[in-house]
Amino acid sequence: MSDVTWAVPTALALAGVLLIVAVIVLIVRASRRSPRARAAAEAARVAAEESLLRLDDAANELDIAFEASGAREAGESATALRRSHAAILRGRDRGFSEVVALSTSPSIPARRCVEAQTVRVRLDALRSLAETTRADLAEWAQTHGSPTERVQAARTRLDDTVRTAGDPTPLIAGLRERFAEEDWSDAAHAATAATASLTAAEEALDAAQAGADPVEVDRLVVTATDATRRAARQLRAVEDAHRIALQAADNAEDELRAARAELTAALELATSRPDACAPDAAQRLRDAISELDIASADASRRPRAAIDTVARLREVRDEAVGEALSARRRLEAARAALPGTLACARAALAATEARDDGESIHERLRRDQARRELAAARAATDAGQALANARTAWRGARAQ
Repeated sequence: MSDVTWAVPTALALAGVLLIVAVIVLIVRASRRSPRARAAAEAARVAAEESLLRLDDAANELDIAFEASGAREAGESATALRRSHAAILRGRDRGFSEVVALSTSPSIPARRCVEAQTVRVRLDALRSLAETTRADLAEWAQTHGSPTERVQAARTRLDDTVRTAGDPTPLIAGLRERFAEEDWSDAAHAATAATASLTAAEEALDAAQAGADPVEVDRLVVTATDATRRAARQLRAVEDAHRIALQAADNAEDELRAARAELTAALELATSRPDACAPDAAQRLRDAISELDIASADASRRPRAAIDTVARLREVRDEAVGEALSARRRLEAARAALPGTLACARAALAATEARDDGESIHERLRRDQARRELAAARAATDAGQALANARTAWRGARAQ
């Protein structure tokens, strides 16, 4: 009897302890998923994005300073600087992937907050390393080479850029003569920006050549190097836009003809097997054919718009009847759509890359993701996966 008397209160006490522990666990779990925890996770993610923006700017500035100083081509005296420079660029590239992953993390809010804080700390450390390396680079430049030599090297880079790219004026004139404004406006804007960048580089180098203060001369060389880089990027954009317009003109008629046949076949499928297609498949396909007819009527003047329309309407077709197609026909459709979609993604990405730096972190993240998706599309061996990657890259580049 005494054993029972002792056991009952003990069991009740243990049950009470277990109940308290269970309540505490539930409270902790709830707090880790509470609105406050979600707000903290979001704030930590935003802080990580801001750290990435500052690191990206610092890494770009360091990269320009390396070119301006001549440390890239220097011997063993700059080995440690080059090693730090490479580590910063690798860390910056990794940071873009990590920050994008924070937005899609399936972890609970408390865990996402910790993940974001970890990323932010690493990015801030890399930015500090970039600032230290920049200071070390300036100190190295004082004892290696001379300001005059760096001015001459910068002028040689500028001359090489102009000579390699050539005069963009004939390219723009040729596009203006053949195509509507939307098919040459990207090239014209890039050419105008390139002219401004070349002028800025020339002015900076002229000022550097006339300068007497070595620190100010080196600063002007960095400014000229930055402007020369922008000019090179913008001149490449002119060439890309010119090539894209001519390729679109060569391919537009065939692409329109093939797309019309594909949409007509898809409409027949949607009419004969409506249960196997999207609920509004037939109407969407009729609208797509009407839109294709409009693009066809002006394809000779607007070939890029025609190629864009074909790529977009093929995606509409896939959404409308994709599940009703056999595996073989889906593969054939993906193979047919892939070249045009890749061309659209490349054109959209080239237009965004021609712009000057200074975009928001969200624009930089979208552009970086578009680059990665486009690279994945080119590397994919499965046509369906490659098409999905290309479409994602195109959407990301268009959102800029």
